[in-house]
Amino acid sequence: MTHQIGPSSSNENDGPEDTPKKSWSIAGMVFGFLRKASIVIGAFFLFTFFLAIVSVFFLDEQSSSSLPKDMILVMNLEQPISETELGSSFSNPFKVPGMTVRSFVETLDKAANDERVHGLLVSLDNGAFELAHIQEMRSAVKRFRESGKFAHIYTTSFADLRSGIGAYYLASAFDEIWMQPIGFVSITGLSLEMPFAKTALDKIGANPEFLHREEYKSAMESVTNTNMSPANREMMTSILDDMSAQIFTDISADRKIESALLQTLLDKGLISGNEAVKTGLVTKMGYADELLDDVRQKITGKDDAEEPPLVLVEDYYAAMGSSGENASIALVQVNGQIVAGSGAEPGMATSDYIASAIMEAAKNDAIKVIVLRIDSPGGSPTASETIRRAIVEAKENGKKIVVSMGPVAASGGYWIAVDADKIYALPSTLTGSIGVIMGKFELSKLWSKVGITWDGLQWGENADLWSMNTPLGEKSRVVLNEAIDDTYMAFIDRVSEGRKMDKDKVREIAKGRAWTGTQALKNGLVDEIGGLDSAILHAAELAEIKDTKNIDILILPTPLTPLEQIMHMMEGQVSVAAMLPFFKSVEPEWNRWTAIKDMGPVQVYDSSLPIVRP
Repeated sequence: MTHQIGPSSSNENDGPEDTPKKSWSIAGMVFGFLRKASIVIGAFFLFTFFLAIVSVFFLDEQSSSSLPKDMILVMNLEQPISETELGSSFSNPFKVPGMTVRSFVETLDKAANDERVHGLLVSLDNGAFELAHIQEMRSAVKRFRESGKFAHIYTTSFADLRSGIGAYYLASAFDEIWMQPIGFVSITGLSLEMPFAKTALDKIGANPEFLHREEYKSAMESVTNTNMSPANREMMTSILDDMSAQIFTDISADRKIESALLQTLLDKGLISGNEAVKTGLVTKMGYADELLDDVRQKITGKDDAEEPPLVLVEDYYAAMGSSGENASIALVQVNGQIVAGSGAEPGMATSDYIASAIMEAAKNDAIKVIVLRIDSPGGSPTASETIRRAIVEAKENGKKIVVSMGPVAASGGYWIAVDADKIYALPSTLTGSIGVIMGKFELSKLWSKVGITWDGLQWGENADLWSMNTPLGEKSRVVLNEAIDDTYMAFIDRVSEGRKMDKDKVREIAKGRAWTGTQALKNGLVDEIGGLDSAILHAAELAEIKDTKNIDILILPTPLTPLEQIMHMMEGQVSVAAMLPFFKSVEPEWNRWTAIKDMGPVQVYDSSLPIVRP
């Protein structure tokens, strides 16, 4: 597919008639109800079947579309690229799935070896990307350029009343950066902010009681403290410094700007278009149509050329096709908080669901290597152990395991990775966080403030251990500390066994501390720096695949059929999700960096990562 920018009738007898009285029976009422219900249910299934047929038709049309013999790939980055495809909604059931990081990288790597593709044009309208995703996309763009093809990027401005450092970091990997006249470049560096709600919670009488192992396990500081603890500040400073250095070094090298000048520009923060061109931050000030004319003129040698045609990156990817039928590599994605469960839950990595996918690959004789892509801040230790055990069993079945870490693979996300044969992390991946937090919110003062009293009975000295109405007593704290110690030492043991490290060494780099990918490489938590493409290439080597330019991959869990997607979508419209505790309102993105084991009064957290976005 190419893309161009009366009255009622009376009785014969007017005289009065004896009207028979209507007779009703219970059986008749039931029959009538069932008949109407059958009509409604039948209409519902016909409607969903119709949607499924139309969806299949559109999908087949897109996948079978022929591509032109010469083309320029184009992409408009309006929304952040994520790990998984964004699902459709009831109001928009035919929404075309967006590109994921994996599909973006696969597309550029495929196009780099496609003689029909001259180059890539990207229009950038949004810079809110995960830093790790930016790094994967940058690497794909640079490999595309190394094939001898151009990659230009266009934006109206890198300053939209916020820092544009993330958007600019992505753009710096392209050979030419075009910006609309009157645009600005805002590269204000990185900042990290954390909310602290202890004072607010004290005012309403909510008392957070949490115990943790060890000092860097600081996820609950937002509700127990009024500012960062020294250990947390040390950890966050280290992470911020390392990420800043990664961005600074890459921009300086790719744009060929001296370090001193780049530091001056970063300190200034907001640079005009003319100064951006003069210093090399931007290639040219111009409009999108001028960029397109310039590219086509260079390809054809003609002014006002209308060829080659533009092809959306999404359409090119759809035409590539990958059935997985001849695959010897399986890709299992672990995205979101790790929780117990057996079904697919958006934003959650349910343990049995993921473990079943791993075992499906393990029992498939054609599969030689399983690649695990992890983007998870952690979650339930027991759910993490379920997934880890499936990995161990897969290895016992003769499968090799390769892990690719996305933006976050921390705590429970690291727990499930430790037994892999090789672990890849991106430079800015947040990983480690080997520690445990356990506790509850005690609300007795809150009830008193609002005039609610509680009364009850109990059997057992610690029967009120999980009650929100009584504080933790001395005996309760002893029990919780024992549980935390058991979980923490189990974590240490699994890292020691999986990474073949001395326990004292693991204990030294654990303590609940999170590390960037580059730091994790130095302390032995990961094996190599690289994205999903690196992990798949290594898997291909292990599987003895010779043609690494055409690697067939089996995606697990198996993607839902169009009908299953629609049914799942409609089920979601009437389901009532479990509500987070009231303190979620303190931080809208709470679940991005605190992994919650369950929704009861007792919370187990095994992540301590703040929001860090360029």
